[in-house]
Formats: sequence, structure tokens, C-alpha cells
Amino acid sequence: MTDKIQTANNYIEKSRRTVNNEYRLNYHMMPPIGWLNDPNGLIYFKGRYHLYYQFNPYAIEPGKMCWGHFVSDDLVNYFDDGVALKPDLEDASAYSGGAIEYGGKICAFYTQHTENAAGKREEVFRAESAAGFCFGQGAKVFDNESLPENLSRTDFRDPCPVKIGDTYYVFVGGKDRVADKGVIVVLRGVNPDKLEYAFTLGPYYELGDMGECPSYYRIDGKDVIIVSGCNVPERGNDFKNINSSVFIVGDLDFERGEMKIDCIREIDKGDSFYAPQFIRGAEKPIMIGWLEMWEKKYPTREKNHGWVGAFSIPREVSVKDGEIFQTPVGSLAGYHTEPAEGGVPKCADITLVFNGEGSLTVRGADGEVTVGNDSGIYLDTLRTNNLFGCVRKTNGRYKNCEVRVLLDVSSIEVFVDGGRETISSRIYIDGDYSLETKGNISEIHIKEIGKRQ
Repeated sequence: MTDKIQTANNYIEKSRRTVNNEYRLNYHMMPPIGWLNDPNGLIYFKGRYHLYYQFNPYAIEPGKMCWGHFVSDDLVNYFDDGVALKPDLEDASAYSGGAIEYGGKICAFYTQHTENAAGKREEVFRAESAAGFCFGQGAKVFDNESLPENLSRTDFRDPCPVKIGDTYYVFVGGKDRVADKGVIVVLRGVNPDKLEYAFTLGPYYELGDMGECPSYYRIDGKDVIIVSGCNVPERGNDFKNINSSVFIVGDLDFERGEMKIDCIREIDKGDSFYAPQFIRGAEKPIMIGWLEMWEKKYPTREKNHGWVGAFSIPREVSVKDGEIFQTPVGSLAGYHTEPAEGGVPKCADITLVFNGEGSLTVRGADGEVTVGNDSGIYLDTLRTNNLFGCVRKTNGRYKNCEVRVLLDVSSIEVFVDGGRETISSRIYIDGDYSLETKGNISEIHIKEIGKRQ
């Protein structure tokens, strides 16, 4: 273990008891202390899930970033293992990236970000770990100067690998500096040690002025890329946040470097979902996102609770009849218990069926959150003390529709019509919960989600 990793982990162990637990989540992954944003290097390796993340243990805001590390057997129960990857250079951060198994080890690709008087650099680095708990120092594996002239050499980040046949491809978020639009840059190599430029996808409207965090998976006979875009202009009911994340579904020809696109659509309609990534090596397509968003006030930071950020519930992704769906990971059902009579658990899995207009409101001592149907399923967080409350609605209109609502201590995720659309947010409601329903709701089923061991 490098000295910098050891120093960071010593600090975490010494300081984690200073964190205020009031809004700590129960079954969502969150940092032990400090700041968490993008999921990184998600991989199933030697019988366990290793889930890394953008981490600043020293402050409740971004800074000199490293990779934190969660380990899980089922993507619900987990333990935190502190810092796993951190550059030795004083002015360098380990920004986002992905991972793949290579030579019996976890091979992590990450962005080595440096910013000083000489300017900013973002370069693709690679590091290895035999067990996944600590990475050695990384090495640069791509020369930015070999990029086509129209592509930015400084805004070039979040490398995420996949192996197709005998070739390694690495998807990287990029920017067409001539058009000032976001793109996905694809690199390739016969091994992960040295990469060359392969092709570019885009620019696409849905990537705004910079593509971030691309991740690829072959799903049900279709090529699916999940990718995020910065400063995407609002369009109707889409792209209401500062940044957004989308599914790109179609057929990708790796030899020609072309993609025939069936659809591009927003992944989550809420104000708290960004930078998702697929888990490499899992038996089925599962993605995890950052359950937050940039350019917000974060209550746990405003109240100086000592931590910010969480992962979304891991979501299984499928393509059916040309449409893409996402549902909570199946292992969550193993944590269901029967709730106490007369109460609504703060950690709950609620299924309800709308047969027209109606609403379900969860109310606490100082706030409430509502899921309703009114020319579309909506989530109203205006009275949830999250300092950024809003009303967000699905694109589709639904009359007879099943909706699944996941509540955790300070989060809500809504899955509409079998996961055809989702809406996610953070909520901060004190006191015991009660439930109020109005209108055309024919069924309500509530399961408590048991405490993490």
C-alpha cells in the first residue's frame, strides 16, 4: 500500500465517528466520511462485487480525488474499505474510470487529472490490483496528441473498458472543440498496456458540450451505451438538470466505427441521478449511478454532517420490444420484512397501482413527498427539506399503471410501469411517517427493507 493510501485510510478510521448519522442511508452505498460522486471501476471479481467511487475523504466537497472502495456479495449489503487508488503526485487526482479483469487481476483505467500553473491535463492511466483492495501506481497508456485535431486534449476523461473478441476497447468521454459539443471517443488495443485511437461517436445533442462517463454493454441483442452530458439544453420534459444521463441503444459496428441508433433517451427524470456505469463481469446487465446531481445545495453539507453523496440502488437493465427497462436489483427482495401495523417504514419497498388520477403522500413531522398520476406519473419533492425541491414527471402518460417506490432514510426512487421510466431524488423528512392516498389507486403493498448488518 502506498504511503498516501495508508495516510488517507488512517484519517478515515480516526474521523468517521464525527459524521452525523441523522440522514445516513440504510441500504444504499454511501461514503464513510467526506464526499462521494461518480461510481468507478464497477466489477464482479473472484466471487465478489468491487465497487469503486470518486472520493474526497478530507472534505464535504470535491477536491484532490481518489477512488474509494465498497465490497459486496449481493449489491445490497456491503462494507466500506476506504481508499483503494490514489496517485502519488501532489497535483494529481484519480478521476473517474472503469475496470476489467486482465491476467487474473483487476485492471483499472482512470483519468489522471492534473491542474496547476501550467494548465489542466486529463490523461488515460492504468493500474492493477491482485485482490482489488489496493492498486499500485498507474501508468499512462494513451497519447492525447494522437487524437484527431477536432477533439479536445484537455477535456478527455472517464475511460471505461470492454473486451470484444481479442481486442480491448476503452470508451472515453470527450469534446469536439470545434463544434463545442460532447462526444464519445473509443480507443483500442490488443492488450490494455498501450491504446490507440479507434473512432468517435457523436456529437449528439444529448451530450451537451462534453460527454462524460460512457459505459458499454451488449443487452438482449442490442448495443447499449450509458453516457452523461454536461450542460444539455432543456428540451420539453427532458434535461431539466445541469447535466443529464442517457441510454444510447442500437447496433455498433466496432470495425467501421459506426453506430446505427434506435433511440437516445434520458435514463432518469429526477433531480438526483448521474454518471451511471455498468458492472463489468456480472451475470446480467446491472448499472449504478450517483444518487445526486451537480450545482445543488446538499443538506448534509449545509448542516455540516460530514458526508455527501450515495449510490443509486443497483438497477438491472433489459431491452424488450425495442424499449429499455430498469428495475431494482433482484437481491433486494431478500431484505424484505413485514412492516409494523399502523406505520410506514422509513426504509420501504412500496408497490401501488394507479387506475387513473391519484396520489400517494408520505408525510413526516416537517415535510412530505408525493408520488402521483396526473397526465403522467410525477414525483413532488417541494416539501422534503432537500433545498432543491421540484416536481418531475414521466414523458409517458399512464392510466392503469403499476409504480414501485423505494424509500430510504434520505432518498426516493420511483420505477414506473415495470421500469419503463424512473424518477429519483433525495428527501430529508424528520419524524415518523404516515401515508395518505387520494383518487384512483386500487392496490398498495408495503414491505420494510431490513437493516444492513
